[in-house]
Amino acid sequence: MKKAYKNAKTIAITCLQLGDSGKGKIVDLFSDWADVIVRGTGGANAGHSVYLNGKPFIFHLIPSGILHDSAGKVNIIGGGVAIDPKLLCEELDLLTEQGQPFDNLILALNAKLTLPTHVVRDRVGEGSAGLSKIGTTGRGIGPTYGDHVIRIGLTLNDLLNTDILAQKVRANVTYSARILKSYDPVAVKDVLHQEHLGRGIFWHPIRIFDVDAIVQKYLQYGTILSPMIDDADAFVQRIVGKENVLLEGAQGSLLDIDRGTYPYVTSSNCTVDGLAKGAGLHRGHVDMSLGIFKGFYMTRVGEGPFPTEFGGEISAEHCRMAREADEEDQCAYLTVNDPEEFDRGVAIRMCGQEYGATTGRARRTGRLDLPLLRYALRWGSSDVVLTKLDVLDKCETIEICTHYIYQGSAYRLGHLTINNGDPLFEAIPSAEVLQHCQPVYETFTGWQCPIRHITSFVDLPVALKKILDFLVLKTGINPRILSVGPEASETIHCS
Repeated sequence: MKKAYKNAKTIAITCLQLGDSGKGKIVDLFSDWADVIVRGTGGANAGHSVYLNGKPFIFHLIPSGILHDSAGKVNIIGGGVAIDPKLLCEELDLLTEQGQPFDNLILALNAKLTLPTHVVRDRVGEGSAGLSKIGTTGRGIGPTYGDHVIRIGLTLNDLLNTDILAQKVRANVTYSARILKSYDPVAVKDVLHQEHLGRGIFWHPIRIFDVDAIVQKYLQYGTILSPMIDDADAFVQRIVGKENVLLEGAQGSLLDIDRGTYPYVTSSNCTVDGLAKGAGLHRGHVDMSLGIFKGFYMTRVGEGPFPTEFGGEISAEHCRMAREADEEDQCAYLTVNDPEEFDRGVAIRMCGQEYGATTGRARRTGRLDLPLLRYALRWGSSDVVLTKLDVLDKCETIEICTHYIYQGSAYRLGHLTINNGDPLFEAIPSAEVLQHCQPVYETFTGWQCPIRHITSFVDLPVALKKILDFLVLKTGINPRILSVGPEASETIHCS
């Protein structure tokens, strides 16, 4: 690997889909090459899984490269990340329990600080949104970024200054309480008594939030985290171009707040540009960008249009409530070749372990969507990584969406008008358009044999290589890495 990427000093790894594409494994692979690994965006809504000696490690905030800390690798949580200190401390405790050091972990002093106010606003807002809900993780990430934009947010560095922390928490509580006055007070109280929020330790019967309790708890977090808090921007800018820097993305380009399928998006910038900014750099510092997508399917968590979903709205409704344990008990008999497409989607989800890393929440599954991929490639590069190819080992046929037929009312797009019956070869990232797009599929014969043992491109099944050639022809991608299993050894380097 070091030879293949010897001309690059800074490599960015992002997802070209809707997240959950297997970035954790690829970041872990490149951690051998890297001297510094930086997580630059998102919050604890990420769930990156890394397998070490067959054992899974799941990280929500800490960079996946932390398992290489003992080798002297520096891991950084950058200024673009929303940090819930409770969850971060829990991840550090888990590392300690597993005997995994984090001596070289740096926390950006300008990272955004998630407060209990943000979590409550997120959960109460989603709970009362009805059909308008986005499907957030309820981790308070959107409100954290929102408060930063309107200039009443806090940063990690505020944990180091008692008086400033108290002053800023008080201001944020005043603002948050004013917002929450418009919601059902019983719902607000119930959320504040949830386990994640200390079962009521931050609750105040009159003012909603107990400022003193929040400050006291957050000062405790500050004591734990203070040895790691530093000017990460200055550190990264000092070593960029001299040492190997790996930028670890979170979520996916199609969930980007500015470029994604708005409004069903996350609250940060998930493209290479956003990742570089969140790490303290700019796009020009990135020598190579690797975009990841699943081969040859995709998933979506939460609400939002999903044209190629197996089972359509039936699947979307099912996944609002379904958990991994439910499907293991009730759907074990299903196969990836079931004649009912909803059932095929469930079977693929079980084969790919497409469930939330912590919640067990079922991810919606669908066919690979080339219109969305073509759009996402605008914000990345043609160098790509295909992951989870082994998930479809038993499929007799594999469908790839080549384009859409628009089936909605006339829709103006600037100087253009999209009319009913128009073909669309590149997706328009608007929920108003995507919900009316009928996918058109090209069907391929599956390879129907296990591939996890294969280590060379030439040894891959002909049927698999035929689909890859089709993708290259139709999208212009340059496959650099193929992941044929969750272990680091189950990886094929194409070029």
